[in-house]
Formats: sequence, C-alpha cells, structure tokens
Amino acid sequence: MPVDAGNELELALNQLNELSRSHRTVWGTPIPWSARPVFVKGFVVAPAYGPANQVIVCTYQVPRGHTALICGVVLQYAGGGGSALPGNILYTIDVDNPNAAVVSPAPGYIEKDFNFVPFQLSDFVLSPPWPVEFRHDEGETIRIKAQTVNTVAVGPGNFVSGALVGWQWPSQGWEQ
Repeated sequence: MPVDAGNELELALNQLNELSRSHRTVWGTPIPWSARPVFVKGFVVAPAYGPANQVIVCTYQVPRGHTALICGVVLQYAGGGGSALPGNILYTIDVDNPNAAVVSPAPGYIEKDFNFVPFQLSDFVLSPPWPVEFRHDEGETIRIKAQTVNTVAVGPGNFVSGALVGWQWPSQGWEQ
C-alpha cells in the first residue's frame, strides 16, 4: 500500500508542534529543552505576631551561569486553630534582601504584587502551584517570608510553609 508522504509529514509536524507547546509556562513562555526543574520548599513554626518576627520560609539562589524562571508558588499555613483567615498571615516574595524583616532602604526588591499577600495561595496536595512568572539571573536569591498578624495560632504545632517551582538552565549555550 503506498504511503502518502504529505500526510506523514503533516502528522510529524503536528506532533512536533504539540511537543514544543507542552514545554511552556501557563502564559506560553517557552522553556528551553536543557532546563532542569526547580522545587524549593520550606516550613517554619508560625512566629509571634508582628513585622519584627517575620521569618524566612524558603530560599532559592540561581546557580552561577544559569537563568531561572519561577512559574509557581505555594503560600500556606497549617495549625491547631484551623485555617488562617485572609489577613491573619502576610506573605512576601522578595529578591536579594537577606533580612527577615524588610529594612528601608532594602538592598533588593519585592516581586511585583507579592508584598504582604494577605491570603494563602495554592496547596501542596489538592491543587497546582499558583501561576507566576519571575525571571532571574545568576546569583539572585529569591525568598518567601511570612509574618503573623493576629488571631491565628502561633508557636509549636503551627506552621507557615511555602514553595517555589520553576526551571533553571545554562545562560549560555542552551540553544544548541
């Protein structure tokens, strides 16, 4: 039976297009084929109330010679008093600010729209990470920080947690 070269070529091109679309963020940003996954998570005992008690939940530093694209975050609380209500815990995602509490003037910056986020985002079990798109270069350090405000259980047995999910790849030579 003769093979239709046009149909075979079209099928192969459609499969390649589908494959290339699958290696993208939710907003369509392509991820290089040489990229390796990034998954950094952490949890800390919920601190006492107030900004002076802000804690660093997790930290990720982009390796030398690499670029990173963080495309998902998780901000969560678990405690004996049940779920935290909106405003009980404030989360911040910042870059190159090593202090737990944000000082002024801060040496780094805060990711756009992620300063004092008053509610939890996503879940480690039931839902995918909250979609974001933070691009960073070698040496930059991204941190999730949290502080409790009021009426939420703090101390042992109560935890703030977070995760950064994304990709990293060599800054040079990944095109080959």
